Amino acid sequence: MSNVRLFFAKSLSLNLSSKLNKSQSHYLAKVMRVKVGESFSLFNQSGEWEVKINEILKGIVEFTVLKKLREKDNEKDIWLAF
Repeated sequence: MSNVRLFFAKSLSLNLSSKLNKSQSHYLAKVMRVKVGESFSLFNQSGEWEVKINEILKGIVEFTVLKKLREKDNEKDIWLAF
């Protein structure tokens, strides 16, 4: 699995197929040079997911969710006292 980790605003679920937006697709394919068949991480409001690239067509990356890596960390209730 690649060390690439991107934010994905939409909800994710196991075996879901979807596409990245144009700027994320460009970053993944042209800058990080991730290829079809390789996997990377997406995270959103529900946690972090491992996804696999199905195809890169006309600059858009299509992927399938393989598994959930971890749940979202609960926010800590922090208090500052002066």
